[in-house]
Amino acid sequence: MKPRLLILVLTLSTALAATAQQPSLLAVGNPEPHTLRMLTDLPPSQRDLIAGCRHLALEVDANAFFLDSERQMNQVKGYTVTGFRLSPTLTYGINERAQLRIGLNATAFAGLDSLYRLRPTFSLVYAPTRWLTLIGGTICGSHTHQLAPIVYDPARWIFNYQEDGLQILTDTKIWRSDTWLDWTRYLTPWTPDQERFTMGTSHTLLLFNNVKEYTVRDFESGEINDLKIKGWRIELPVHFIACHRGGEVKTIDTNTVTVFNERVGLRFARHFSRNPRRSLNKLALDISVYQYHLEDRNVDRPGQAFNPTLSYEWLHFSKYQQPDWNLRAVAGFVHSNNYFSALGDPAYWNFSPYSALHIPNAKIPENSWLNNYFTFGLSAAHEFKGLDLGLQFNAINDLDVHDTDLFIGFFMRFNERFILF
Repeated sequence: MKPRLLILVLTLSTALAATAQQPSLLAVGNPEPHTLRMLTDLPPSQRDLIAGCRHLALEVDANAFFLDSERQMNQVKGYTVTGFRLSPTLTYGINERAQLRIGLNATAFAGLDSLYRLRPTFSLVYAPTRWLTLIGGTICGSHTHQLAPIVYDPARWIFNYQEDGLQILTDTKIWRSDTWLDWTRYLTPWTPDQERFTMGTSHTLLLFNNVKEYTVRDFESGEINDLKIKGWRIELPVHFIACHRGGEVKTIDTNTVTVFNERVGLRFARHFSRNPRRSLNKLALDISVYQYHLEDRNVDRPGQAFNPTLSYEWLHFSKYQQPDWNLRAVAGFVHSNNYFSALGDPAYWNFSPYSALHIPNAKIPENSWLNNYFTFGLSAAHEFKGLDLGLQFNAINDLDVHDTDLFIGFFMRFNERFILF
């Protein structure tokens, strides 16, 4: 990790830990505007741990999905996939703060005679306070990391859903963070391969917040005529990710490669609603700068990307104060120069340096070192009696060559917990 980033992360961690409080409704589960809220996994809450203490339960997470990727750019070929993932998990509440989880992930794609992937899951969850959660084993990965597509490809939710390693999650009124280690491949001695792992830390610091709920009363009777919510939130999102491919006990003569991705940004969000108990509107402007750096014994290559986005989100709440409708639109611009991310959407790559990082081989256009993209996305999600339904549409237009990549996704998700004893 670069010294300046290490200092930044340590400073944020030590300075904010003392200010931990119960998170607010507006801060909890606030994903990047490019991803569906229903596809984000959250660790057990303090209420869940207390309710599940000394109980054995079965959690069933079932997902059906369809994704059509129509590629017109030269970076990668398109694909269409429809399938199903079943993730049953047995959970046991060790005490009011710890939980043991054992299960499996089974993914099947339509058109295959066998499972696409079958992997066991093991997790130990420990939440010593209301704002801190530690996870060892199978972590809350994928969209839970809250990363934009330029860094983390949304299709990994289908093809590379499970992540195993260590994770530290924090959630307070002014600070949210996710620090994780995903060990993708363990290297046994004398194996003709290389070890692979990803380490990352993502933080969102609240700089300013005056979002408040107002009551409008009749002057004479004193009765409430209207409820309103309005105000601004200003946040500072930062992250650091390192994807490493190496190992000392390998038997192949392949370079040790590390890809670094960094982000620093500002997010301005305007919250407003006439009836905050039933709905909430949010208009947000996010201005972020991304840095890329690749290191091996032959190449030392940097790159940058500038990515401002403007998003609008509408949340509708049920009578239990839980979001049951979520509509979102986001438009953005990406200006990149020699940019690359080992986990990101290939449409944003300026080039493809190493296919051995488990990324598709790419045809490199002659003018690929500098690109300008316009992005647009629409998504809608609805919870219908315990079943989440989601629809997503994304478009990426290369303003230099006038090619457009289209993504259409449909998702159904059922997640329920059954107490066995």
